[in-house]
Amino acid sequence: MKNQLDDAQRMASETGQLLAEARNLMASCNRIHTGTGYANLTDMVLGASKTGERLTEKLRRLSLEVVLDTMKYEQYQSDLVRIHGIEIRYLDGILEVTAPVLVPHRKESYTDYLYKPLHTAFQRWCKSRREEGQEIPEYDRCTVCFLHLYDRELPLGRVRDHDNVEEKHALDVISNFFLVSDGGLHADTYHISRLSEQDATRIFVMDAEKFPRWVGRF
Repeated sequence: MKNQLDDAQRMASETGQLLAEARNLMASCNRIHTGTGYANLTDMVLGASKTGERLTEKLRRLSLEVVLDTMKYEQYQSDLVRIHGIEIRYLDGILEVTAPVLVPHRKESYTDYLYKPLHTAFQRWCKSRREEGQEIPEYDRCTVCFLHLYDRELPLGRVRDHDNVEEKHALDVISNFFLVSDGGLHADTYHISRLSEQDATRIFVMDAEKFPRWVGRF
């Protein structure tokens, strides 16, 4: 456990250092009114984010090892869902999931920042529905629609081609809880991108026959 705590402290220090350097670079760019340092600023922020995610994963594993009180750990999982801002709704046969992040690029090596919180959120939601005697949807022939919302105040170059969006892992998590299968004969996928107030991803799962009329509103 000592080694794990030492590693966590080192990662926290690395994250703080990268953020401090990014702050200095941003101040420099603002002072001289140039965008030439934007790429370096982006790299530093991404580096800090990835290190922070590795730190988060390490602390999650550590909490699983050291927390022996089942009720405390269940409360921790419930708190994680709220912290990540994931919302799940089920209305008129349509499952809607909202997450305040974008689905990763298909070439990104680290994707756990979305998929692990999604798994925890689905797990907690299904458990709550079972305890309350409410329906947990299961789709045999369905359409899964990804609505990608991009912050309109940020560069438009961030908007990705839909074939560069890593949908597989998200579909795997959804399939584990709600689909008979994510094979081609059971599930279709569809992507929509729009500008919005902030980055977010909304995922809609519905029976395939509902999709043509539903998508007309976009």
